[in-house]
Amino acid sequence: MAGMNEGREISCYPIYGAEMRGGYAFATVIISESEIPSPIVSRAEVGLFLDQFAYDYLRPMIMEPGIIVANSDLIKPKKEKKRNLFSISADSIAQEAGDRRSANMVIAGFLARKAEKHPDLLRPFPALNSLQEALPTVFPGKANAVAVSEKALLSGYREGA
Repeated sequence: MAGMNEGREISCYPIYGAEMRGGYAFATVIISESEIPSPIVSRAEVGLFLDQFAYDYLRPMIMEPGIIVANSDLIKPKKEKKRNLFSISADSIAQEAGDRRSANMVIAGFLARKAEKHPDLLRPFPALNSLQEALPTVFPGKANAVAVSEKALLSGYREGA
C-alpha cells in the first residue's frame, strides 16, 4: 500500500508451505518505478529473513551484490563477502512494541531509515510516513494492530539510524 501511495508499481506473490497454518510462508515483493512484467523473481536484490529456515532456503536467491536483513533473534547469519548484511533483533523489538508478530514492521521501519540515509543502496523503498499512512488500510477497524504496528515501525526506524 505504501509504495502504491507513492505512485510506484507493486507486485506481491505469496507462497505458502503445504501446512499453510503453522508452516512456512514467504513472498516476493517487487517495488518499481516502472511497469512490472512478471511477479516471478529468480534473483532478488534484497532479502528480508525472519527465521532460520527462510534464511537457509532463500539466501542463495539474493544477488551479489545485494542486501540481506536478518532477524538476529532467530537467525545465525553467515559472513557475507559480496552482500550487505544487516542484523536486527526484530522479534525482541516487536515484543517491546506490543506484539512479536509485528517483527515485519520493525524490519520495514529499519529499511525505511536505511533507504532515507542511503538512497543509492535501497531504492525505491517507501518512506516512513507512507508506511504509517498505509497502516489503517492494511488493518481496517483494528486500532490496536495499527498502534502496535506503528510503534514497531518507529522502533525499527530508530534502529536503522
